[in-house]
This record gives sequence, structure tokens and C-alpha cells, in this order.
Amino acid sequence: MDGDGHDEDWQEEEEEDDFKANPESRKEKLIFLVDAQQQMFEEIKLDGPTTSFEAALRCVRELIKLKAIQNPEDEVAVILYNTQKKDGEGEPPGGGAGDGGGGEEEDGGGRGGTSLVAFEGVRTLVDLRRPCAEVVKTVRDLSLDDFRSSIGSLPQRRDSALADALWRAQHCLAGSKSADRSYNTVVVFTNDEEPCGTGPEAQPARSGLHSRAEALAGYRVRLRLFPLAAAVGRFRVEALWRPLLRRLPGPDPEAEEGEEGGGGGAAGGGGSQAEEGGGVEEEIAMLEAMGGETGEGGGRSARDPAALIAHLFGAFKRKMTRRRPLMRLTWRLSDGLCLAVKGYLLIKEASKDVAPKALLNTVTNQPLQVSTTHVDTRDGTLVEPEELRRRKEFVLKTGNRERMPKTLVDASDVAALTALADPGLTLLGFKPLACIKTHHQLAHAPTFLRPDERAREGSTRTFVALWRAMLAQRRMVLCCLKRGRSAPALVALLPQAEELDAYGAQIEAPGLHMVWLPYMDDVRHPEAAASPAVAAGEALPRPSGGQVDAAVALVRALRLDDDPGAAGPEGAVREFDIGAFVNPWLKRHYDIVEAKALSEPVPPWNPAADETTEPRAELFASPAAMEALDRFRQELPQHAATKRKGAAGGMAEVKKAKAAAAASDYTTINWASLSSSGGLAGLTIDQLKIYLRFHELKLTGKKGDLVARVSEHLAGAGGG
Repeated sequence: MDGDGHDEDWQEEEEEDDFKANPESRKEKLIFLVDAQQQMFEEIKLDGPTTSFEAALRCVRELIKLKAIQNPEDEVAVILYNTQKKDGEGEPPGGGAGDGGGGEEEDGGGRGGTSLVAFEGVRTLVDLRRPCAEVVKTVRDLSLDDFRSSIGSLPQRRDSALADALWRAQHCLAGSKSADRSYNTVVVFTNDEEPCGTGPEAQPARSGLHSRAEALAGYRVRLRLFPLAAAVGRFRVEALWRPLLRRLPGPDPEAEEGEEGGGGGAAGGGGSQAEEGGGVEEEIAMLEAMGGETGEGGGRSARDPAALIAHLFGAFKRKMTRRRPLMRLTWRLSDGLCLAVKGYLLIKEASKDVAPKALLNTVTNQPLQVSTTHVDTRDGTLVEPEELRRRKEFVLKTGNRERMPKTLVDASDVAALTALADPGLTLLGFKPLACIKTHHQLAHAPTFLRPDERAREGSTRTFVALWRAMLAQRRMVLCCLKRGRSAPALVALLPQAEELDAYGAQIEAPGLHMVWLPYMDDVRHPEAAASPAVAAGEALPRPSGGQVDAAVALVRALRLDDDPGAAGPEGAVREFDIGAFVNPWLKRHYDIVEAKALSEPVPPWNPAADETTEPRAELFASPAAMEALDRFRQELPQHAATKRKGAAGGMAEVKKAKAAAAASDYTTINWASLSSSGGLAGLTIDQLKIYLRFHELKLTGKKGDLVARVSEHLAGAGGG
């Protein structure tokens, strides 16, 4: 990140903060072009023997799934080129998925398939429409045998096939009234370095291809290349693909934000071609690095095709995922110096989707709309909402309400009393990074800050200068944060440097992590409070050097990842990744939802075998771990505490009584019949807990969670 070009480097990816104000400009139309010439059907080895065509369809299927989950209002299309049959020959394209259903009903965005001109060697598998389960099934069900029998591949490519496929993509966009306002992306899956051929005879095809690219540039299209051949061999992009990618860089999101929101920052004033093509140059560099020699001594022995394809696919998914700012703040550095920043939530808790509860009319069974009206008790007139907002009502929660009745206070007076700090971030000072500890992170999820050039001009330069100084001096910033009606909080801003992988793709973005810090009464010392020695006023015993060494050896022996020096039989080294541990019950829920949507059988599941959060037993069975455990026991002998005699009728006897009652009541209910007829929801919570207690399942959660837990267990057990 050089000093002259830092503004371009800090430009953001696409965002969705203005979706409600201008929804069409936030949508994306994603068109996949899949090459179907003969070389795409040559066998390659990724996770197993496959072809580039099959791998491309798998990537398309996964990306459409991602779109359906993250942005269901977007639209996708799948077009095959270099095919024997064109649109309109034989069966309808996509077996019904290309009829335009579910697209833009108002502007006919999904009716661009068979109603338009058919191009030689171009077949539309899925016309432009919203991503859904039907589209995923259409791509999934296209096997090699079905493709060869119903569509077919050209024995040799047509030099104009790619240009015709881009023309077909242009027709898809032309049928949509919002194509000039939405983000439009065309992704090409191919192994052909020279789709127009070589030599002087290829010049007309090249001219036609560049003409198609110029026409698509009017629709603000960004071209993306997914060369599967880069995983198994060298793929040159400098001949044709590099100028083609530069010709279709797509719009600049930051410049559009300034135009749409009316804020008009520096980024919104006039995005240069360099700003627009920043992501394109990064992608070209990554493709060139992937196609380069990576083996020792210039050989290719070190190439891992599956890892390279996974890397390219992961980089594409990261680019496709839009960033959504959680907050916009003003950061006051001094009395006369402020800058604007945006905050992004990095981690969010996932949960099951719960249908909102609707109030229904008992006679017509129609949903009811709740409306509240306030009436003045003195004269019966209606109180306007503006009048209510000008007053704040205070009621004594406990105590003598007759002596201190409720009172109304002007809202401006309340705001003045509660304004302990100015809204936004206020700089308090700087501290060394070593001052912050892991336990200082409060319950809030960390937020990532980036400059907001649109809100305040010059914010990017100021932010980058401060960020560089913090990295160079290893300092953090202490600030006071005040948002809305919330109480002021003390936060620390930690700098993060940009990190790139071996192929030039960004792994970690540059910016500042905002960490909520605890107050003094938030810090607890349970180990000291629970110690009898501390309670008696005595000092805690200090461990000896041998005890410390034994504890260090034990921690090193019980690694969470594999030892890099001791790879497995297949040469694989499993590294610990905190993101690799999922909520097993939540994952099972969405696996069932996906299987039902795609008309697939529900995958089998064994909670005990598929539990990924349990400790790995092989860690404790290794000789190094056993030796470390024995040494730790010798240095720190564990003396068993005297067990207290439980009182009669204690918790153990209560649990036994409940288990006996559950066993007797379990047989009185026909669980299998209720499961098949959908009558489990009619049971009470106590009745549902009879089943859960009998099978030793979790008892916590709402009634809907209990019903789902019983249903899943009955489905796995094959009945009651």
C-alpha cells in the first residue's frame, strides 16, 4: 500500500446500507457462462477423477445456493456455449427453469430466453431469474450423459462462441428494466486461453469479442474469469483475457454511494478508471500467480489442484459477499479534527428461523393489524404522536406511588440530562498494545472499522495516516463510544495490517478492530474469591519451577492441531481452525431444510459420531501425552476432597423420581402416531419433556425447540 495510491486501496466492496432507499441499485444480476467444448470434458484430478465441466457446474451450483441464502432478491442465469444445439432446439432450456418464472415480475426480467434470438453454439440452461431450489436442481440434475444426449458439445470450438455467449448475456440484461441500475456480473468458466483462436484469421473474432465487451460496458458489467485449468497447469491471461477483464471492470461502489445517498464525498465525486479497476488488477495478479511455477526448482511437483481450486472458489465467494455496515460514526480526534468511519460486524450468532407470530381474527381467520391510539382523559381528544414524543413519562417502579405519582418531563430536558458524552467516538489517548489482555474483551462482538469517505471528505487519508502510525509504534487507541440512547462505553481500537496469501489475494483487510472494554466492577476474580486461603487473609501459594515446566509440557503435548513435523499417512496436516467447529444441532436443522428444498433424502446423522466439539481421544493416547500427564500428576498431586453426605430427598433422589415418573408416563402416549399425524405440537411442554427425559435428551428451549427435538429423534429412531 504505497503513499500515492492509498485512497484506491481503501475503497470498499459492494455494500447494502442503502438497500431500502434504492433497492434496485443494490441488487445483482449474476450470469454464468460455462464453456462446453471438448477440452472441458478431459479428466482432471481434484478431490477425485472428474472433468472441468462437472467441476464448473459444481461451483455454479454452490454459488447459486449462496445467492439464494444471502441475497434471494438477486437474479442468476446459466448459459452454456460451444454446444451443438442452440436455444429452441429440442427440449426447452433447463427443463422448465428457463421460463422466467420468479424473475422480475414487474419488468419482465426473466423473459429473455426463448423469446429472443437464438445464437449458434449457445444454449441457455437457466434464464435470468431469482435463485431458488428449482434453479439449483436444474444445474444439479445436468449429468454428463444428459448433456451429451440432449445438448452435445462441439468437437472444435467456434471462434465467435464466446462473443455470442456475451451477446446472449446482453439480451438477458436487455430484458430487465433495472439492469442499468443494478450490479451486473458475468462469470466465465473455461480452460481456453485463446477462445478466438490465434493467427491473422482470428482478428475478426477478436474484434467481435471486443465489440460485445463494449456493449456490455454500457450495462456496467463486471467480467470475472474462473479458469479451472490453472489448478492443473499454466493458464496464460496476458494474451486475451487481461485486456478483456480490464475492459469490463464494473462500477465503482464508493462512487455510486455518493451519487445515490447525496452525501457526495471524495469517492463519490468522480471515480477514476484506476479506482474502478483496482479489484480487476488484483484478480489478474492472482490468476497469473496461480498459473506460475510453484514447485521447487521451477517444477510443478508442489501444486495441489484441489487446494488451488478451493482457494480460487473461496476468493470468488469473498468477492461476491456484500459488506453491510452496522454503524456509521463520527470520530473526534480533537476540537477541530473529525473523520467518519463505518463499523462492520465480523461475527454474528446464527439461529433457527422462527416464523413471526400472527394474530388472527377468530371469525374470518384473517391476520389482524394492531394499532394504538392515545386519548386525552380530560377532553377525550386524540393525542398526536408528535406530542407523545415531546414528553417522557416517569413512573415509580417501587415505593409509595401515591406520594410520588407519575410525571411528564420535556424530552429535551431528559436528553440534556442523559447526554453524558457526545455521540460517536471521542479520542481519549493511546496505550501500548501489550496493555490489552484477552479477558478484557466484553460480551459484545468485535466491530471492524473502515474510513467513510462518503460521509466526510478526507476521512480516508486521516484514517490511513493514524493507522500506519499505530502499526509502526505498536499502539492502540482508547475512545469513548456513545450511540443513540445507549450508555457511554470505553472501547479500544486495535490496528490490523493487511495480509495477502501466496497468490496475492487478501486474507486480512487493513483497518481497526473496536473492542468493548470492561469497567472495574465488570472484572471478576473467581479463583481468588473461592480460595479459603484468600478468605482467611493468607497469600496464595506460588507454583514451583518444576510444576510450571510440567504444566507447559502438558499443554504442548495436547495440541489442538497436528504436529507439523509428524504428518499423517497421507501427508495431511490438520491445523486448528476456530471456524471449523459448528453448532451440530443448528447444522442438522439447515441440512434438513436444504434436503427438503432440493427434494433430496435427509442425510443420516448420529449425534455421538458427528459431534465435532468433543476432545480428540487420540491426543491422550500418544506416548508424549501420556508422559506429560504422568509428570503433571507427580508434580501436582490431586487430593480427592471429602464428599459431603447428601440430605434425604436431595437432588439425586429427585432426579430418580422424575426418571421413574417419565418411564411410567412414556408408554401412555403413542409418539409414533403423533409424529406421523403432526400432533406433537398439540402436546404440552411437560408432556414433551417426558419423551426427552426418557431418552436423555436436552430439556431446555422453547416449545418449538422441544417439538423439533422430539421430531428429529423420532425420525432418526424410525418411530417411537
